[in-house]
Amino acid sequence: MKITSINTSSSNNSRHKQNFTGVSDSLVKFWQVIDNGGRALQFTVEDMCGTNLPRSYKGAMAGYKYTKKINALALLQEAVREFLTGPTMCLMPVAILKIAKTTMGETANTHIENIKNLSYIMQNTKFASGENFQKDFISHVIEDAISNTAGINTLNKDEVASLTDSIMHYAIFNGKKKDKKALLSEIDKMFQAVIKKHKASYANTDFSEVKYSLSPFSKGSTKFKNYVEYAVNFSKDFSKKYLSGGNIPDNIKSKIVSFRNSWLGKRAVVIACMIGITGCAMSFIPKLYTLVSGSVNPNAKDIYKEAEKKNNGGSKV
Repeated sequence: MKITSINTSSSNNSRHKQNFTGVSDSLVKFWQVIDNGGRALQFTVEDMCGTNLPRSYKGAMAGYKYTKKINALALLQEAVREFLTGPTMCLMPVAILKIAKTTMGETANTHIENIKNLSYIMQNTKFASGENFQKDFISHVIEDAISNTAGINTLNKDEVASLTDSIMHYAIFNGKKKDKKALLSEIDKMFQAVIKKHKASYANTDFSEVKYSLSPFSKGSTKFKNYVEYAVNFSKDFSKKYLSGGNIPDNIKSKIVSFRNSWLGKRAVVIACMIGITGCAMSFIPKLYTLVSGSVNPNAKDIYKEAEKKNNGGSKV
């Protein structure tokens, strides 16, 4: 039997590799953009590929085997439902939170547990002056974070100072959003390096998380990047409210308690609005897609007609 050789020239291989590399690079860049866009964009793409487009297609093809026609009403019903449900669930809470942060303050995005935790730390911070109020607070936040996360009592002052200065730089940074995000990532790496250096055991450790004090007897945890945002915003909002003259008030501890209680209430209202308003908005979606597609389910209409034909002995209806 004669064997015919296959042309495997280097030019063909090079071209195929280039094509594959080009597609691969494009996919990597595409998913990197999605990842950088945050959870809202990630959810939108997942929802689009997982439900919106497939279900819209299924609606368009409903009854096609009987009519050989695209089911326009079913397509419209599925598209309205799917393309409104996901974005409403995702974007409505984001919009409410944006309004709350603009009207109330950035602490509107701080979890209730962290409002309590940061209030506790602020009450135990020794403030040198109103001018250094935020820096003194952030320094104490970092001391508490390293001590609880690494499980140590003796802290390296240079490490605390370095992290504090970096966070203070982050707090006043007014550059591009992506640059600020990169700066926060660098601070996160610095914190992780400190924890890895001092922690006795790495077992069951998530180095992206930070542990903090809620009281003398209890601790909590969250992602370190989020915690930095919470601490910066909490101290900024407190300064705006009580340090407008640049001086620390004599009754600062009572002010901290008042600030904490006020924000616990505000945060509860924000959460209630996010749940309630989003739920209310979503309750109108079924009414809307029923209105645009008619009272009879267009997905099953042609199937019902076919069943009726068979019940009538195949006669046309």
